[in-house]
Amino acid sequence: MENKNGLPKAMAFYHSEGFVPAWKQASRFIGKDGRMATMPDIITARLGTKPGDDPWETYYTTLTAEYYGISKSGKLILIVAHGIGPMSTLEGIQKAYSWEYKDKNRDHRGGRIAQQEFLDLEAGKFGEVSIIDYESYCRRYEYPFIQTLRASEAITDPVLKARFGPQTEQYVLAHASYAREWHREQAEINPNRQSQHLRDGAEKSDPYIIQLHDAANCSYLGSNCRLPEKGFAIAHLISTGRLVHLCHEGNESLTLDVSCHEWWNGVRLLGIQAGGNTKTGIHSGPDAYNLLRKHWRKLLRPVSAPDVAPIGFRALVQIDKQWFTQYPKQGESMNTWEPEHVVTSMEKVGEPILFRTTVGGYHGFFKFGVNEVEAIAPPNANAYYFVSEPQNEWHGGNPTHQTAMVQFYRIAADTSKKLLREQELRNDYDTLMSLLS
Repeated sequence: MENKNGLPKAMAFYHSEGFVPAWKQASRFIGKDGRMATMPDIITARLGTKPGDDPWETYYTTLTAEYYGISKSGKLILIVAHGIGPMSTLEGIQKAYSWEYKDKNRDHRGGRIAQQEFLDLEAGKFGEVSIIDYESYCRRYEYPFIQTLRASEAITDPVLKARFGPQTEQYVLAHASYAREWHREQAEINPNRQSQHLRDGAEKSDPYIIQLHDAANCSYLGSNCRLPEKGFAIAHLISTGRLVHLCHEGNESLTLDVSCHEWWNGVRLLGIQAGGNTKTGIHSGPDAYNLLRKHWRKLLRPVSAPDVAPIGFRALVQIDKQWFTQYPKQGESMNTWEPEHVVTSMEKVGEPILFRTTVGGYHGFFKFGVNEVEAIAPPNANAYYFVSEPQNEWHGGNPTHQTAMVQFYRIAADTSKKLLREQELRNDYDTLMSLLS
């Protein structure tokens, strides 16, 4: 099912800066009559596709919420609600997670709702919810919320059923079938674990498929059993990851995880417009990085006061066959790799030479000052490009220096226009959607 722009009515919105900007963009897409996807919507999308398609290969945070607290009768319970309850709105979600992000002492972890809200959920005042006896659930496994579940365990697991919704059984059967096929493929290419893959690839095998977790930074378990603070219940949204090749306890398996969302950067929400669903497909959504590189000609912006002075000494970056100067970096840091001005002419100056710099901080990041590169440049060069990956030099077991081969150039560039920065594009909903259309 498509909207008037020819796009699916279900679209994902990822934002590197966290939940709120992802929510705001998804909200623009769905309008006043649409909704945010819950976990059952993701399951529907997976059942309509196969591994290799976006729903299986992408992680999502959903409007399915899970609450852990003390029931009216004094028992510890889990309550799972799909798109209803205290965490069904942006305001409610922010209020719950503000327990963590507003704590200046950084002692708080996870989300919280008031105990009365928890009791209202239990009583059905917000609508239908699933309730799981926590202590009874924990007796099912040696390591609850940690271990990987086989298909036979997953299909009867009450927490998974609550999180995934009414199509849990169909999902488990489908995932198990795909896992068996994967194991058979692995048996042919992985002789070291061939016996395990042949066993788990057999027609009626019971492969591992699911990792069912709580929140890593706010575990329900604590010292055997974590109790919520007096007057509160623990509250999280539920997320699901992508299919992964998991090595665990002497096994290799095709699994994905289902866990509690922690308040951090990098969030993907799925918006569904009115009349839409996830049966007929999900659009992966706007990707600012790729859209900028595909449509860079449309994203050049005039510079109000072009600089008539020489462009200076600049790093270069290439999109397809077109070269650009990079947006300048600050201090001893990594290159930005963000295209800025279109290069109109370029000429190699000499052959590549070795650049060497001291390790600044973590040796996995190639950090240096531009002045260090300029110091070894030929006199008539005004640009550079690294033509090899950086290598670490070690002394006494410690990384001390980094090296890379660098090619110098003499360039000219059109400084009357700049390419829109990726961060600007990421926050420009209208431009993003126009590029998709």
